Amino acid sequence: MSKEWQIQPAVPKEILEQFPELRSLVTQLLYSRGIDSQDRVEWFLNPDYHNLYDPFLFTDMGIAVDRIWEAIENKEKILVYADYDADAVTANAVLQQTFRYLGVDVASYIPDRFAEGYGLNLEAFQKIKDQGVNLVITVDCGTNSVDVAEFCAANEIDLIITDHHEITGATPESFALINPKNPEEVYPDDQITGVGVSYKLAKALLMQAEKVIEQKQIEPEDYQPEWDKWLLDLVAIGTVADCHSLMGENRILVKFGLKVMQKTKWLGLRQLIENAGIDILKDNIDSQTIGFTIAPRINAAGRLEHADVALALLVATDFAEAITLANRLEDINRRRRDLTNRIVSEAREQAELLGDRKVLLLHSDEWAKGLVGIVAGRIADLYNKPAIVLERGDTESTGSARVGTSNFDIVECLKAVQEHLVKFGGHKQAAGLTAKTSELEALYGAILRYADAHPVESGPAVLNIDAELTENDLTLPAYEDVLLLEPYGAGNTRPIFAINNAKVEGFKAVGQTQQHLQLKIVIGDTTIDCIGFSMAYLAPRLDFGAKISVAGELMVDTWQGIKKLKMRLIDVHFEQEKEAQIVTEADKEITEAEKELQVVAQNLSNTAAEINKEIINQTNGETTSN
Repeated sequence: MSKEWQIQPAVPKEILEQFPELRSLVTQLLYSRGIDSQDRVEWFLNPDYHNLYDPFLFTDMGIAVDRIWEAIENKEKILVYADYDADAVTANAVLQQTFRYLGVDVASYIPDRFAEGYGLNLEAFQKIKDQGVNLVITVDCGTNSVDVAEFCAANEIDLIITDHHEITGATPESFALINPKNPEEVYPDDQITGVGVSYKLAKALLMQAEKVIEQKQIEPEDYQPEWDKWLLDLVAIGTVADCHSLMGENRILVKFGLKVMQKTKWLGLRQLIENAGIDILKDNIDSQTIGFTIAPRINAAGRLEHADVALALLVATDFAEAITLANRLEDINRRRRDLTNRIVSEAREQAELLGDRKVLLLHSDEWAKGLVGIVAGRIADLYNKPAIVLERGDTESTGSARVGTSNFDIVECLKAVQEHLVKFGGHKQAAGLTAKTSELEALYGAILRYADAHPVESGPAVLNIDAELTENDLTLPAYEDVLLLEPYGAGNTRPIFAINNAKVEGFKAVGQTQQHLQLKIVIGDTTIDCIGFSMAYLAPRLDFGAKISVAGELMVDTWQGIKKLKMRLIDVHFEQEKEAQIVTEADKEITEAEKELQVVAQNLSNTAAEINKEIINQTNGETTSN
């Protein structure tokens, strides 16, 4: 079924006039992202490494850095405690590589996803204490671990928490808490991820020039004040993987991280990229490459086996070891894909039985705990509503929640029903949770009652269109100008364009099972090829010479050195659907008086309604779509 198209308002003429040096299409895209002043346009289009905020703007950064340097100088045992997803693994790698650069050996601890679960746990810290560790630095976890903070304080372990998750209860009494989402924090950007915070700590350590020079036993002129740039490829991976906004500092971190990745110093990362079929020197590595190719491989280790495999790869210094680990990760990722597809299929079967319930809660004792987050995201997108997917255990069930495109705060929901939960945590759009299996029915009931009181605003499937393209926009130079908006991600999504009233010049089903649609359309004197993955079901509705409107993403296909502009289809509207389904923002601005008239119109008799439809049909010469 076609989606409802919501087209962004056209950029005002006075804004266009402010930027004569920019193509109007680019100005339109910037305007739709709220970027409409000279300063903001300059900042956005030309990200500058030197515009990153000072790490010492974090309230506790100073005491954290002093304590770490004290531990280095006294040769104390330091341990980095990390979560097991791509954000946490790269955050761990950032600190490992930083300490290695300083010539300091540090230990690492990543909990087993299946035996220990997410976050800090007391059993792990008892082991850490027995090893004689004096200083623990957490990455991407720890914000809500009040009990572990108390344990550390009682056992003379200094706990430095670096994290970016919401505080859902009391604030832990740790030695230092570095978290942009701490309500008491003054750091200017609360959207940096776990790896972003870890990088800030690394940067702050390396800013201590005299201490770095003394520790490395180098001459002052050999001090590299910007060595931390080499860490930015790792930062980019974790940032994109965690789906946080790419509008603030994250844009700078990812933009420069992608550049660094083309010449990465890390043997393991280079081998992972090569195993994925990417030529690190020739291919264009962008945020989509990270999100769909690199990050899933790093995540796969913790989902099916142990995240130590991914960390070992990212810090490998031996080429043979890097090859072995990269090959192992590739194999794990293949298994992850196969299992995910099976679980999604089974989850859909359950979802169909729940009908029109506002939130979906699905569970099975055969679903891998490490994959339920992926499945929850897929189900939330498929059904356009929040989804909670759990691995059901004998006593406890653990899993993930995702909200998809709905405007629903899942963490607030879980707070409201926490009497039925063992633990939970996360963000507005994604969370992890554990519940007693015996409580699942009561938990679901409480969630549904919360959803009734706090409506899940999902509505019909909507496709946001950034701009309508004219024939003049369908050129390679125009496309290259649009690329100025990269890197794409949350807050700055890849632009979706509409081409209206195009003529169908050719079409056919392609692919191994004829599941894809190859389409050729003409607008004016310009022909453009389109590919619609898994959209061959539309072929029977197409006719040569018919008028259609298409929505999709522009891309460039290169064959034998020749570049050609194409479109990846997302949706197609046929001529009779166009008036009913293309909706502009202006159409949404209905006055209260108009709303009252709509209510009156709905109360008209069926006969009057039918007459009205006939009048409309005769006037417009087309069928009204319901």
